[in-house]
Amino acid sequence: MKSILGLYSICITYSVIRYIVFAPKNIEHLPIFIVNKGWSMAAALSFVFGFFQQMRKDRGATLSVEPSAWFRAGVYGSIAHIPMSLAILRPGYFKEFFIADGARMSFYGEMVFLFGGITAACVYLLTRTHWTPILRWRLSLLTMLTLATHVTFMGICRGLNINKSHAYMPPMWLLSLIGVALGLWWLVRSKPTNDNI
Repeated sequence: MKSILGLYSICITYSVIRYIVFAPKNIEHLPIFIVNKGWSMAAALSFVFGFFQQMRKDRGATLSVEPSAWFRAGVYGSIAHIPMSLAILRPGYFKEFFIADGARMSFYGEMVFLFGGITAACVYLLTRTHWTPILRWRLSLLTMLTLATHVTFMGICRGLNINKSHAYMPPMWLLSLIGVALGLWWLVRSKPTNDNI
């Protein structure tokens, strides 16, 4: 539990530093906009650590039937992330997600939410316990791929934005994508060797 709380604290602190230290005017957006950024990154990384934790390191590794503490932390993080994101889904917060008139979302903005929704559905399915190890592995792989796609489209919309107003720190979507990519690499090399187990 301490590690999970530590991860969420570090990610939210990173968000506060990136968006407020050199742009104090953003402090009024701390409750949702800024906290949500750190919260979502922590949720994504929790899933990565959850998949690490669920796999045995020996040959013929299998995914555990019961979700790990890290995986549950990712689920709880997602449950909070979704309504926080929807609450501020407007051009004033995410102009990059909308077309010029701000009345409708752009193609890339819609792709962010499409793959976010698919990821949430996959996460829900992973909380079920009736999967065989090979099916759970495949669903885990699909979940990480959709999460990576969700974060990638976020990056396409938002860009790198490494400048003084962001404390010259890497964007949170990029750090999340690197973490998810590492999780995908681990999943691919940890495929169960026996389809019947």
